[in-house]
Amino acid sequence: MDPIVLAYLIMTDGNFDKGRNRVRIYTNSYKKEDIQKLAIAIKNKLSIYTGVLHDRKNQYILTIGAKNLDLLRKKVSKFFHHSMLYRIGLYIFCCSYLFIF
Repeated sequence: MDPIVLAYLIMTDGNFDKGRNRVRIYTNSYKKEDIQKLAIAIKNKLSIYTGVLHDRKNQYILTIGAKNLDLLRKKVSKFFHHSMLYRIGLYIFCCSYLFIF
């Protein structure tokens, strides 16, 4: 696990939960054991605590909470396409307008 891999994972399967100020990564089709291994790899390699959350029947997602958002953004934002920054709760300033996603 490295910042580029995590950035791509979030850009493809992640979103920002404004209500809870967290990033969710939808790993619903993965086995629970594989999701747990992924969470451990993110913690061990990037020092970002990642929770495994039951989403639906036999389906789990990864969550990165508010306490780890600044660290997550610092490590992965440079690898994000600018149009995808909303997935980690960042905003784009362009042409004197603020676009909030």
